[in-house]
Amino acid sequence: MYVSRLVLQDFRLYRRLNLDLPHGVTLFYGSNAAGKTTLLEALFYLATTRSPRASADRELIALEAQGDLGLPPFARLSTVVHVGAAEPLKLDVVIQRKYGSGGDLLPSSQKTIKVNGINRRAIDLIGQLRVVMFAPQDVNLVTGSPAERRRYLDVTLSQIDHGYVRALARYNQVLAQRNSLLRTWRDQRRTQRAGDELLFWDEELTSAGARVLRERRQAVERLSKLVQTIYTEITGSDLELTLRYIDTTAADDAAAFAHVLKQQRRAEVERGMTLSGPHRDDLSILLAEREVGVFGSRGQQRATTLALRLAEAELMRERTGDRPVLLLDDLLSELDSQRREHLMHAIVRPDQQALITATDLDDFAPSFLKQVTRMHVDHGQVFPA
Repeated sequence: MYVSRLVLQDFRLYRRLNLDLPHGVTLFYGSNAAGKTTLLEALFYLATTRSPRASADRELIALEAQGDLGLPPFARLSTVVHVGAAEPLKLDVVIQRKYGSGGDLLPSSQKTIKVNGINRRAIDLIGQLRVVMFAPQDVNLVTGSPAERRRYLDVTLSQIDHGYVRALARYNQVLAQRNSLLRTWRDQRRTQRAGDELLFWDEELTSAGARVLRERRQAVERLSKLVQTIYTEITGSDLELTLRYIDTTAADDAAAFAHVLKQQRRAEVERGMTLSGPHRDDLSILLAEREVGVFGSRGQQRATTLALRLAEAELMRERTGDRPVLLLDDLLSELDSQRREHLMHAIVRPDQQALITATDLDDFAPSFLKQVTRMHVDHGQVFPA
């Protein structure tokens, strides 16, 4: 899998960009705030419908963006994806601000998505392009909150399996409805007949949740084997790196999940929230049976996060038959020479497209620079080097 073109209009600092990309390794270099990371962010957004840096879509629209024909300001992203011998896919996303009744811009936005010119839902875009993004802040995977690790699993599996992303979306939708009902009952100090009224939501929640749980557990089992091999190669250490899924339900199917909810009914009404399920689970990352995020050195934490990302890419390759596009954001400056060499070996392959950003070419060996396409980025413009 690779992308041959990236087109941006009023996306962050890019007013107009029409960039052809080779099927191989491309190195974008330039000063800080020149727009290098934005190129990777755009591709990540086209793959997942979310930005790894922005909390709201409206932040992605250039401040200078102007509306057209009376429409509010918007940003446009487009790419062409090639997968094997199949016809190329053209993916388009338009993110547009909204006007209020008084003509003022609202703090919200909407997006329009097209695949080969046909309108699609956001959920239908996910998986058309598969990417794995490496960034310096990836250390949060091991040191951050459980939400970071759940997101790691969800982003990976959503790109691999469209059934998973549908189940996850349904689970989150039902969870919000169920929690709203529980909060209402808590505020009204109402516990009578709660079980009867929750029956429908319980059935919907456990049906979607069982699929999410099953896919996550299977993925963690495989990822655990992959990260051990990769970690050993990166570090030369004989310490065992393992992953374990921390399950708040311990349920094997929807019926068992529903039983857990029934047991917790009174506590859930008292607290106004769903206490068990995929939304509260975690991924335990252990080095020699100790949590890396707590007991590991900074070097061990860095090596672990690199191993997690490389394992994510390998899992995608195993499950889909294609290598995902690798997006590496100023990562080499964070790695020692051994890990840097291993990463370079992983990305320089005939069937692997990788886009790398850097501020200094001195981080790269001359032999590596001869094998890649170099492009200079300067204030929202990209120039062949």
